[in-house]
Amino acid sequence: MSRVLLSVVAGLVVACSPTVSPQPVQGRTTVSPNATYFWKVTSSMVEWGTCADAADFRANVAPLPFSMNSFLIYKTDAEAKTATAQSCTALDPSTCMNSSSNVVFTVAGTELTFTRDPTTEKLRVRDTNGVERDSTCELTQLETWTMRDNGQKFELEVQNTLGLNETDMVAKECDLIEQNLISRSPNMAGVRGCVLTFKLTGDLR
Repeated sequence: MSRVLLSVVAGLVVACSPTVSPQPVQGRTTVSPNATYFWKVTSSMVEWGTCADAADFRANVAPLPFSMNSFLIYKTDAEAKTATAQSCTALDPSTCMNSSSNVVFTVAGTELTFTRDPTTEKLRVRDTNGVERDSTCELTQLETWTMRDNGQKFELEVQNTLGLNETDMVAKECDLIEQNLISRSPNMAGVRGCVLTFKLTGDLR
């Protein structure tokens, strides 16, 4: 679950050599145009909403890993209306290029937002003989990103809303999967309407 999300967010947290670079103006109410922002990641966590707490359901989801040289980087356009995620080899805008994550934020003041097109992923199920197969029921995921530029500090939240792609043809199998998950979860929750939020915080460099 959420393998795509994890790889995309991790792709934004890049390691850079600690060289000096120009810094955007402090104490701002808007971001600067044509500016590259380097944010050093200092904390990472994940929060679960009303979601199944079966051990196997949550096994592959953890806070995003980061190191002492992990940075979140983006560059604003000429009107400071959008900001494109960057991949850099040093804290120097001349070493940067657009990130393969294809994340382009919409800028409003000092808040940046991005919503990825919904994705689907085949769920794996085990039959009565213990053989795994792809289910006809699909897991749906909608990612909503919110980046808050607080001057010296930043907060990034990536909300991942989960559900089941329940067309008439697969509704029965989706119901069976959901009920099975609920029965295995001490909190009696499933996947429908589950929201998990990845959070990063850090400092401007």
